[in-house]
Amino acid sequence: MMSRSIIVIPRRSITLVSRRLYSDFTTGSAGATASAKGGFSDKEKAVENQWARSHDAEKIKALHEALDKQKEATANLEKDLEALKKSAGKKQ
Repeated sequence: MMSRSIIVIPRRSITLVSRRLYSDFTTGSAGATASAKGGFSDKEKAVENQWARSHDAEKIKALHEALDKQKEATANLEKDLEALKKSAGKKQ
């Protein structure tokens, strides 16, 4: 007959090894490459921020132009209203 040999491994050592091997996945860490303060990610952020600032500046410029047009239209309406008031006052 063949003899059976049983290898007994304490449960604690298996747990420690498995924790060590899978610790990055359980903590939610993105890894060394993504968390590194590399120049590429900084440059990418700077370019994106520059684009956002220029896009916002274009929006603000368009809003100022629309506001100026609205002010002009309001001034014209006020002139017309004053003219109507004067003509209505003369008729009475």
